[in-house]
Amino acid sequence: MIPARRPRMSVLLLSIVMGCGFVCGASGQSPDPRQEESDSGLTLPPGIEIEFQGTATQSEDGGAMFTGPVTLTSKETRIQADQLLLRDRRYIEAEGNVLIVWGQNRVFGSRLSYDLEEERGTIEDAIGFALDEYLIVAETIEKIGERKLHLRKGIVTTCNQPLPYWSFSVSSATLTLEKYARMRNVRLRALRVPVIYLPYLVWPVKDGRAAGLLMPEFHTTQDRGDVISQQLFLPLGRSADVTLEGRYYSEAGFGGGGVVRFIPNLKGEGFFNGFFIDDKVDGRDRYRADYRQTQEFRNGFRMVADIGVVSDADYFIDFERDLNVASSPDSQARLEFSRNGKWASLNVRELRDEQLSTGLVQQTLPEIELRGRSRRLGKSPFYLSFESSLASIQQRLDTTFFDADYLRGDVAPVLTMPWSPAPWLDITPRVSYRYTYYTQHAVNGIVQDSALSRQLWSYDLEVVGPKLFRTFGKANGRARFKHSIEPKISYGFGESFDRSDEVLSFDEVDRAGGAGTAMTYALVQRLLARKPQKVPTTSRVASDTIILPDGTVDEPTDTPEEDEPPGQPAAEKPSIPVEIASLEIAQRRSFDENLSFADLDGDGEVDSTSPYSSVVLTARVNPSQALSLDLRSGYDILFDEISDVSVSGGLRGQMASAKFSLVHRNGLAVNAEDSTQVRLLGGVRLLQDRLRFNVETSYNADPGDSGNHFPEQHFQFVYSTQCCSFYVERLTREFGTADTRRELYFRIDLRGVGKLLQKTF
Repeated sequence: MIPARRPRMSVLLLSIVMGCGFVCGASGQSPDPRQEESDSGLTLPPGIEIEFQGTATQSEDGGAMFTGPVTLTSKETRIQADQLLLRDRRYIEAEGNVLIVWGQNRVFGSRLSYDLEEERGTIEDAIGFALDEYLIVAETIEKIGERKLHLRKGIVTTCNQPLPYWSFSVSSATLTLEKYARMRNVRLRALRVPVIYLPYLVWPVKDGRAAGLLMPEFHTTQDRGDVISQQLFLPLGRSADVTLEGRYYSEAGFGGGGVVRFIPNLKGEGFFNGFFIDDKVDGRDRYRADYRQTQEFRNGFRMVADIGVVSDADYFIDFERDLNVASSPDSQARLEFSRNGKWASLNVRELRDEQLSTGLVQQTLPEIELRGRSRRLGKSPFYLSFESSLASIQQRLDTTFFDADYLRGDVAPVLTMPWSPAPWLDITPRVSYRYTYYTQHAVNGIVQDSALSRQLWSYDLEVVGPKLFRTFGKANGRARFKHSIEPKISYGFGESFDRSDEVLSFDEVDRAGGAGTAMTYALVQRLLARKPQKVPTTSRVASDTIILPDGTVDEPTDTPEEDEPPGQPAAEKPSIPVEIASLEIAQRRSFDENLSFADLDGDGEVDSTSPYSSVVLTARVNPSQALSLDLRSGYDILFDEISDVSVSGGLRGQMASAKFSLVHRNGLAVNAEDSTQVRLLGGVRLLQDRLRFNVETSYNADPGDSGNHFPEQHFQFVYSTQCCSFYVERLTREFGTADTRRELYFRIDLRGVGKLLQKTF
C-alpha cells in the first residue's frame, strides 16, 4: 500500500515538469563549472561535471557539499537536487526536488542515495517514467544498473492522468527495462477500485513484442453457452510470431487454434489462422483454416496466396461474428503467380471453389493465362489485343455423380482500327475471334469423354460523334470546366454456338457467346474539371548513396525549390482534366431475338414481347474524393414504367463518413414481386477522434415470412483515452426465418495489457 506521506500524484507530476524546466534554467544561468571548481578549490573525478548556483564546501571526511540548485552529470546520467553531497568521488546523497535522468527514463523524489561507479541507488517518495511510457509511483525505487528497477509498495501504469484510469498496485516489483516486470501481490485497479488480484504477474516492459499469456477473454454465445479463451503469444524472431489459443464452450466443449504472422522479406508478408473444435452440440468436428501470403520476386513475378478451408456452411454462422464472413456461401482458395510486361501479362494460378450449400467443387490444376494489351502492329492502322489460357479443370458434385476432369484451351484475339477523320468524330471497327477446345463435354448433365471445339466470330462498328462541347469558367487563360455531348452508336454481330448446352461451364470463358445481330445507341454527357496534378516527391532510397573510388560517401542532398526571378510570374502548377460528372441514356435493339418480356394481363404467362431492351439511365457524380454518387435506373418499354432504381454513394469528411445504397425493383417480370432494400454504413468521430460511433444497418421493405424489416443492425461505440479504450457493440443478424442472432458485446482495451472484461450478452 502506498504510504500516506507520499505527495499526491498530480502534485508530483507538476513537480517533474517544474523540475525539468528548473534544470534548463539553471544551466543557462550558472557560471562556468570549471571556474567554480577553481574558486572553491575542489577537484572532481574525471567524467563528472557539476553546475550549481549556491555554495560548494569541503566536508571533514573529504566530501564536497553543493547547494543549489545543483546538476551533476556523469556518463549518461544526470542528477538534479536542491542539495547534493559527493563522497569518496563516487557516492551521492541528494535531497530536495531530486530528479535522476538516464536514457528514456526519469524519476523524481525527495531523497536519493546513489553510487556513480555501479550506477545503483535508491530514491524515496518516487514517481517517474520508464522508457517514456510506463508511469511508476512507489515508496522507494532502487535503480540497479542501467536497465533494472526495483519498486517497493507502488503502482505501474501507462496512464498519465492524476488519477489513472487503470493501474497495477503491487507490494514489490522488479522491472527489467526492454524485457519484463515481475510483480508480486498485484491488484489491477480501475481508478481506485480493485478489479482483479493476482499473487504474481510477469508483464512485458518493452516497445516491441513480448512472449507471454494474454488476458483471458470471456464471452456468452446463444447456442454454445459461456466461453472462456486464453491466448499465448510467442515471438519467433524479428519477422514472425505465433498466438496460440485455447477456448472452452460450456455447451460445445474444448477447442483450440492459433494465428501465425511472418514477413519472409521486405517485399512479402504472410498470415495463417486456424481453429478446431469437437462440437458437442452438433456431434461432429468443426474447423476452419485460412492462409494468406503476398510475395514479390526479383525476376518480376508476384505471388498471391489466399487459401481457405472450412468444415461446413454453418460454421460461419455458429462461430464467426463478421457478417461478411458469416454470410459467405463458398469456401475459396487461390494461388497465383503473375508478371506484367510492357505489352503482355502472364498469370499462372490454381483456383478452388466449393459451394457449401450444394457441395459443388470446381478447381483448376493449374491454369496458365497470357494476356496482351492493345498494341499497334508496326506502322499499320491496326491494333491487336488478345487473351489466351490453358487450364486443367475438375468439377465434382457427389449428389448427382457429376464428375468432370478435362483440359481446356482458349485463344481470343481482337483486332481494332481506331480512326478519327475529324476531332469531333471517332470510328472504331472491331473484329474478334474465340477458339475454345474441351477434352470433355456434357450431354443431358452426363459427362462424355469426347472432345468438343467451339469457334465464335464477332464483328462490331462503333461510332462516337458528332461531339459537341463547350468550355467555361476560365482562369489564367485556361478553361476550368468542359461540358461535352457525345452521341454513340454500336452495330455488331456475335456468332452463337448451337451446342452451348454441352459446354462444361466454369467461368466467363465458357459463358462467352454471341447474341446475333444487335445495335446499341446512347447519348452521353460528360463534365470535366481541371484539377492540380499531384507531383510525386523524390524520396531518398539506399541506392541513392554513391561510394566514390577513394572510399568516401556522396550522400544526396535535398535541393530547395528555386525562387522565381524578380518580376516574373509564378510558374503555373501542372493540372489535368478529371471527369466529375457523367450522364448516359442507352438502349439495345436485337435483330434476332426478343429482349423484353411482359405479362400485361397478370395471368402468369408472357403475352407481350419486344426486340428492344429497357431504356437504361446511368449517372455518376464525383466532384471530389470526399463525395461520390452513382445512379442507375431502367425504364420498361412494355409496361411503360420504371423497372428498377439503384442509388449508391459516399461522403467522407474529417469528422464523419457515410456510405449508402438503395435498390428498388418493380415486380414487372413474370411471378415477380416488388422489393426495396437500403443499406447504410456510417461513422462519426468526435473529441479529436477519441469518441467514435459507427453504424451498419440494412432495411428491407418487403421482409417476406420473417416480418423483420431490419435483418441486420450493427452499432459500435468506442471511447479512447491515452491509455485505454472502451468498446460497446450491439449486433442483430437474421440468417433466415428461424435463425436470428442478437448480441451485446463489451470490451475494455488497456494499453500495455490488452483486452479486459470482454463480454458478449
